[in-house]
Amino acid sequence: MKKTSSRVLIPLLFCLLASCSVDKDYDLSEKNIDYEINAGSQVAVPIGSFTTLRINNLLSEHARQYFTKDDDSNFVYDPMGQVLTDFELGHYELHGLEFINLGDFGIPEIKFYIVFHNTLPFEFDLSSHVLDTLGNQIPDVVSILDNVTLPPGTAETPSAADGILVISPKQTQSGLGFDGFDIVLKVKSMPTSSMFIDKHLGLALKNVRVQLPKGINFRIKKNQQ
Repeated sequence: MKKTSSRVLIPLLFCLLASCSVDKDYDLSEKNIDYEINAGSQVAVPIGSFTTLRINNLLSEHARQYFTKDDDSNFVYDPMGQVLTDFELGHYELHGLEFINLGDFGIPEIKFYIVFHNTLPFEFDLSSHVLDTLGNQIPDVVSILDNVTLPPGTAETPSAADGILVISPKQTQSGLGFDGFDIVLKVKSMPTSSMFIDKHLGLALKNVRVQLPKGINFRIKKNQQ
């Protein structure tokens, strides 16, 4: 194998050292070349599974008025005689994604593939917002998590649902400070009677993968002669 490689390399080296002439029809150095590159359009990169966020950390301030804690810090839900529909129970916030800079490389769209696990006794319709490094929503960035309904689950048998979160920033924006997203948990119709909820129940994000469906656009600097 070594001898074969040597026989191939020697003529090539000789040609280079002798400054082999190049047909101008195939000489790229003088042509108007497009140095715009697109890469990674089919790559879905795993970024991990995330621990269960328990009910105490999920509940919104509005929802907390319908939940009380017992002596063991478990929760008791009481609708207080109300019929609660389209009830926003709370949020699952995922931070630490600042390595994805929405302002760089002309990224037109990002997809997050997520498997949701639920141990709470509620059926959720899921939606999402994009967050900056301060935990605030980023305006003018479209975030779509369509048609994801997560059935009720138990500690022994969590329910699961697949979802695709699509984030579409403006190509002209820069310095967005993207840090992650939150998953909004909405219940179409809450129970009409009181119920006990174990403090360990909650929501988890599993097998999260990120993909740039249209790739990353970037330019290669042309060497100056």
